[in-house]
Amino acid sequence: MLLALASFTAQAQMSDRLSEHPTSRKIPSADAVVMTREMTARLHLNEGQFLQLLPLNRTKLSGLNSINREYRNDETSRTAKTAELEAQYEQECSRILTPSQLSQLQQANNPPAAEPASVGKG
Repeated sequence: MLLALASFTAQAQMSDRLSEHPTSRKIPSADAVVMTREMTARLHLNEGQFLQLLPLNRTKLSGLNSINREYRNDETSRTAKTAELEAQYEQECSRILTPSQLSQLQQANNPPAAEPASVGKG
């Protein structure tokens, strides 16, 4: 019981220290964690890949939020900036993922366009 109390006290002190210096440790946003976990399940990532993709996903989501906020009234610019961010993201992912994983990611991000209902061959 005494050990548990000492452990709790040490944790409380560490929490106090971190709250005094919030920039010393960045806590990933919940969305980035969820996104990275989904990628882990879909692409069969290893722990190292998860740890490398988490800050990348955090940056991507932050960038998307900034683009959507900054260009909310300019759809053309918003689309162009989003495409630019996606290209940078895929380039960074290519350094982390295997070719097979990267291909799966690209397929998930760019699903094939639906074919027209009637294809005239005759």
